[in-house]
Amino acid sequence: MQTTEQLAAWQGEFGNAYTDRNVIDWRVRAPAFKEALDGFAIHRVLEVGCNRGHNLCALAEILAEDAEIFGIEPNAHALAVARTASGKINAISGNVFDLPFKDAYFDLALTVGVLIHISPDQLAKAIQEIARVSRRYILVAEYYSEADTAIEYRGRDDLLWKRDFQKHYQSTVANLKLVRNGYWSAEEGFDRTHWWFFEKSNAAL
Repeated sequence: MQTTEQLAAWQGEFGNAYTDRNVIDWRVRAPAFKEALDGFAIHRVLEVGCNRGHNLCALAEILAEDAEIFGIEPNAHALAVARTASGKINAISGNVFDLPFKDAYFDLALTVGVLIHISPDQLAKAIQEIARVSRRYILVAEYYSEADTAIEYRGRDDLLWKRDFQKHYQSTVANLKLVRNGYWSAEEGFDRTHWWFFEKSNAAL
């Protein structure tokens, strides 16, 4: 299984500490997801990098009762927490570079504050893998900057990058159409997060 310096950090004590200090009421985020996804037929969902399962719980609240909601997480501590968060979600060990699902398995694949932690030389591979498992929709919620910008993060300069994720996705994945985009603030339960909702224009209906 592939590993990187960034992945190793999130799998270890650095990731454990992040999990312990980032506890929110997932209900605060539910309206933001509802607005972003409203009107689209989404039954099977994967969040890549689900951490404690906050977003999975919010998605379980707004989607149909029989929706299938999966999360994948590389940190064992976070994964254990996510598995107790709700009986409606499925949390699995793994990482963005090797998703254990067949092509086009999900209606929607999403990340929230995950791709900002992927190094520049690995970003395209992560995007390709996310796009591979999505049949139709991709939701990306990350920190935005017009130019790729490394940000010092808790004493390290190799763990966080702001980027134009629309540009990166559309230059990496063919036939990807931007459907909606916006900004989530602390009032919605997020940290200065821009989001983009894409549709594969060649998706099988």
